[in-house]
Amino acid sequence: MHSYWSPVFLPYPDGSQYPSNIQNVGYPFQYGMRTLTPHIATSSATSERGCSENSPDCRETAVPCTNSIVDEESKEDRPKSPETDDCTTGSLQLVQTDGDNIIEEPRSGMEFNFFEDLHSYYKDYAKKCGFGVMTQRSEKGDDQSIRYATLGCARGGKARIKSLNVAKPRPTGKTDCKAMINALKVEGKMRLTTVHNTHNHGLSPKKSRFFRCNREVSETVKRVLDTNDLAGIRMNKSFGSLVVGAGGFENLPFLENDCRNYIDKARHLRLGAGGAGCMDGIPPKAIITDQDRAMKNAIAKVFPESRHRFCLWHILKKVPEKLGSYAAYKSGLKSHLMKCVYDTQTVEEFEKCWDGLLNTYDLYKNVWLKSLYDERQHWVPVFLKEYFWAGMNTTQRSESMNAFFDGYVHAKTNLKEFVDQFDSALRKKIENENNADFHTFSVTIPCISRSPIEKRFQELYTNAKFREVQQQVMGVLNMDLCLLSEDGVMKRYLVEDEVRVEEFTKLVTYSVNFNVEDYDGKCSCGLFEMRGILCRHILAIFRANGIKLLPDRFQ
Repeated sequence: MHSYWSPVFLPYPDGSQYPSNIQNVGYPFQYGMRTLTPHIATSSATSERGCSENSPDCRETAVPCTNSIVDEESKEDRPKSPETDDCTTGSLQLVQTDGDNIIEEPRSGMEFNFFEDLHSYYKDYAKKCGFGVMTQRSEKGDDQSIRYATLGCARGGKARIKSLNVAKPRPTGKTDCKAMINALKVEGKMRLTTVHNTHNHGLSPKKSRFFRCNREVSETVKRVLDTNDLAGIRMNKSFGSLVVGAGGFENLPFLENDCRNYIDKARHLRLGAGGAGCMDGIPPKAIITDQDRAMKNAIAKVFPESRHRFCLWHILKKVPEKLGSYAAYKSGLKSHLMKCVYDTQTVEEFEKCWDGLLNTYDLYKNVWLKSLYDERQHWVPVFLKEYFWAGMNTTQRSESMNAFFDGYVHAKTNLKEFVDQFDSALRKKIENENNADFHTFSVTIPCISRSPIEKRFQELYTNAKFREVQQQVMGVLNMDLCLLSEDGVMKRYLVEDEVRVEEFTKLVTYSVNFNVEDYDGKCSCGLFEMRGILCRHILAIFRANGIKLLPDRFQ
């Protein structure tokens, strides 16, 4: 006779609304135990349940996790099964979903080779029924293998009120559900001793994928997430690509939040393994930051040998706010302050110029200027000329530093993400430098003079940096030199130069100390020390003294 399938917990065609507990037939299902016989006869629900509908354990509120099929075969073909604790007797109970996967309901006497087999079986059974699973108790034997375990519904146990506000209790999934199985190790196998299959809450197989026990991020997915995270791809886009690849949310065995949790842990482990490891244990020579007290104190403690510099742009942008209320702000105060910052070439010149600023405009009581003066070694250029800054004097809001981090960090990037993305940005910068090195290797920028020194620069620098050097070479033509003093092998020159500031041009006099014995020169502009480029002032001194070859110090 034909069999009729009905979805889980839907009424029969005759209109009855109660959940069905009628047995079905199906395919073999094996989880480390004996294979079930594929031909199993069934009888009606009422006779096989072994109790009346008015029994305390068989009320309508109790939801047995079974599906339904009616098969009118002879009762002689039915195997006899022991009685279970949930008031279900008779033939084997089977859950059917997807049209072909059939799982036998847990019952006393079932045996599994290993605890892992038992756990996998119960999880699959629960997933088909529509409830979550948790390990409620477990004990290990002398051989450290599981000898006793209780697996139960995830909604088992009583709710505990943890919120201090009684009027706003926290939501809880606990309903004190009694559905569970007990397993004891007997003769080397895990045997079910007690079984309760009845729940006191609703079940939904379609929502099974949301239970924590059914969510798992595979190693393959983890590698994809790690790769995308290191590449700076945000999680919403990374998870979106997984959804598209799987053909929909319902086909993924995990949620977006599971991916976020994994990446958070992965970042923490990467950070814990040594956030300063791309540094090889060597502290930075120089650090530029905003004028922040906390960063200043931290850098002084962690990198005591590093030279710390404040961003000059961030300091000077506050000038209108801090000094704009003074009547003389536009008539001389601002230009005097800029002269102290940019035009002084020695510490003595700066100190004299600063005192003149305070005296001229009566600024002794200005708290902001006093704080700047107290920290002058961290931001005034004249105090920083002896250190290499790679041409940077600010955090360069709109210049190379922003470009350096473009596509790697954003306003919501946290510290752990920043460490990883900084490494990625640094690798990109190194790759760009390698590309520039190849460009220099394969393409040559012609010299603009017949000077052997320029020819040497062409060999030493990349094409991009050589163009900067050529600007200094061309500037030699406009230099006016004056020998100020001579003491043995040391000569001191004054070099007058035209410096362009924004749309204005002004004359600035620099001093150069030159050793005629080893051809060593040091200019007050500090260009070589700060940027690694020989300035036009020293080049002018070389020309005046007939030096044709580049001294070793500048190579």
